[in-house]
Amino acid sequence: MIDFKQIQRFQDCLDKYMIRTGKHEINDMEANCELARAGLLEDDPPHPGRPLREILAALRDSNHLPQNIKHLYGQWKIRISGTIAKMPMFLQF
Repeated sequence: MIDFKQIQRFQDCLDKYMIRTGKHEINDMEANCELARAGLLEDDPPHPGRPLREILAALRDSNHLPQNIKHLYGQWKIRISGTIAKMPMFLQF
């Protein structure tokens, strides 16, 4: 079962980390390391980033993956969630 409040806490923690370090995008291993440091998600030392990758894969498979997280060419990329532009809505009469 996916806990969306937990996912929101993950995103808030990662956004603060990226703003603090001046990065716009991080990978899954760096994100899992920061979440472990913050005490939100334990990391797997032999396989860094694996717990977060499993959560992200479950979100992707259930079609609930946030817009700021992409899985391209076998790599997870996480961007700051506040930088995602909203699609403008135009009303046509």
